[in-house]
Amino acid sequence: MDIQKKGKPYADLQLGVDRLISKFGISKTLRIMDHLLGNRTLQTSKKQKAQVLTAFIISESKRLYGCEEESLCNENSKEFREARMVAYYLIKKYTNMSYQELGKQFGQSKRAAIHHYQKCKDVLSIPQFHKDFVAIYDVLEENILQFIAKIN
Repeated sequence: MDIQKKGKPYADLQLGVDRLISKFGISKTLRIMDHLLGNRTLQTSKKQKAQVLTAFIISESKRLYGCEEESLCNENSKEFREARMVAYYLIKKYTNMSYQELGKQFGQSKRAAIHHYQKCKDVLSIPQFHKDFVAIYDVLEENILQFIAKIN
């Protein structure tokens, strides 16, 4: 790593470290740096990680499909249906949550969860006919992978 000890980049780094120390103290700053360097991990259970990941997937799918505001996107709109379908699929894929639990996340039945999961799987199997859907799906999945890397 090439850090100039005499120059603006090093001075900015030192200033940032000094601010961290003044705000959190030396011991907490060292812990923060350990986390940033990947030397420490959060002590969380698989269930907690699944809950956090589920919330992220739902909110990110709504955001990417433009359904953040309930008034703009009702449950019968195409965008909301696609956002929900992708969320079902990706939650199942990355948490291996049961269909029963998956349905509960959306206030729906196990049967509805299976239906949405299978429908998304079918759409993804023929991407050339669903280019817009697959493009949003790819962005969402990339965001999820980045998020997983951060929480692990």
